Amino acid sequence: MSCEEIKILLSGMVDGELETGEKRKVSDHLVSCSACREEYAKLMRLKEVTDDMKYFDLPDRLWAGYWHGIYNRLERGIGWILLSIGAILILVFAAWNFLQGFLLDATIPLYVKVGVSGLILGLIVLLVSIIRERLFSRKHDRYDEVEI
Repeated sequence: MSCEEIKILLSGMVDGELETGEKRKVSDHLVSCSACREEYAKLMRLKEVTDDMKYFDLPDRLWAGYWHGIYNRLERGIGWILLSIGAILILVFAAWNFLQGFLLDATIPLYVKVGVSGLILGLIVLLVSIIRERLFSRKHDRYDEVEI
């Protein structure tokens, strides 16, 4: 077997996953090849080090801080969504009341009514989006203290 084939099998040899025939071939090759023997020794040292490793349990206060941060982000995200939906609904209600006479007027063509309604709905969504973005960016403005 070539060194490339042996190097593929070395991990299996270290983990004890090779069949008897493969194990014998790898062992025979290691006797005659110093480069593969060195690679095998490195893998064995790595296995020893990783077998001795233990997981570190984090203190409860760190876990509590971690989950508190996640809950805060979820709450704020849901809050912004609900605030946006509420603002849109209130503005749509106000626009509907304002436009009700316009939309019920039989002399105005349907495409004009649809166009004006779409325009007003789009403006409402954009207005809420811009206000939300400005409120958020005001809190997180990196250049807030920079003077020109």
